Amino acid sequence: MPKIRININNIEIVTTDDKNILQAALENNIEIPHLCFDERLEAYGGCGMCVVELEGMPKLVRACATPVKNGMVIQTNTERTAATRKTALKLLVSDHRGDCRPPCMMACPAHTDVQGYAGLIANGQYKEAVKLIKEDLPIPASIGRVCPHPCETECRRNAVEKPVSIAALKAFAADYDLFDDREETYMPEMQPKTGKKVAIIGAGPAGLSAAYFLSKDGHNVEVFESMDKPGGMMRYGIPQYRLPKHVIDAEVKLIENMGVKFNYNMRLGEDITLTYLEKHYDASFVAIGAWESSAMRCDGENAEGVIGGIDFLRQVTQNEPIKLGEKVLVVGGGNTAMDVARTCVRLGVKEVRVVYRRT
Repeated sequence: MPKIRININNIEIVTTDDKNILQAALENNIEIPHLCFDERLEAYGGCGMCVVELEGMPKLVRACATPVKNGMVIQTNTERTAATRKTALKLLVSDHRGDCRPPCMMACPAHTDVQGYAGLIANGQYKEAVKLIKEDLPIPASIGRVCPHPCETECRRNAVEKPVSIAALKAFAADYDLFDDREETYMPEMQPKTGKKVAIIGAGPAGLSAAYFLSKDGHNVEVFESMDKPGGMMRYGIPQYRLPKHVIDAEVKLIENMGVKFNYNMRLGEDITLTYLEKHYDASFVAIGAWESSAMRCDGENAEGVIGGIDFLRQVTQNEPIKLGEKVLVVGGGNTAMDVARTCVRLGVKEVRVVYRRT
């Protein structure tokens, strides 16, 4: 690499033109405050702490994201840099969790303590891991199997090799708790009874989660479900090969053991009314889910032989008769489309073709 000369704090140093200002300074024992810089990652100056003054530039520049050039004159400790760093630090600590919580935890929709339970599992403390997970997520065996795991996309191990298999770890710990006969299944500590009654409409993921936490807090909880079994779209919208139904049943059984009462084949507006709920319960939580397939809004979508993906998966789960023929065309490329395509193959369709508007 070509050698160049730059001046930092009135000290002339020799470096190469493949460096940024921060690297050149640190290599010459000139300290510039910084928090987010790592040589293995692409620099973008997110923390704003490494600002410096550059001769000929009216604005401060971020040292980690500014390449060196021959003849640069740089000042790292001035009134402007000190004031700007102070402001940046105030902004960082104003949302302290955003910088002190790991990216995997921040990416998790439930904000589960990923590092915590991964560490417990690594130490063989599976029960403790389940206890920690269930502080935020009461059905980890089911969710661990089907979650799209955005936590793994943000996992810092990506910068080294590949992400930790966070979702699989969650499912492993939950399975150990549910299906290992050597120990009792984890049951949360129940708070004293409050005397309050809560009705929950729907026994899908949201309804089950609400039932778990409300019961744990001492309320009397009753769930009303329109289908004949619990789980909602986990049961009727996700195929057996991805989420075995006995896993859902085992997790629901734990919630039943907490004292939650389940009523099946009870449809809101037909078998039970809002007026009844208002009269007999202190609070109600409506968690009816999203059961309708998205419309394509094009001609022919209501033609014979055309069926929505969610409707198809539900019919398969309920063993309803479906005429597929030898060729199936799946329109879409999301999770439901992939479940439909793979289910068709398992049902013996000779040719399954997926068409998708994106690349």
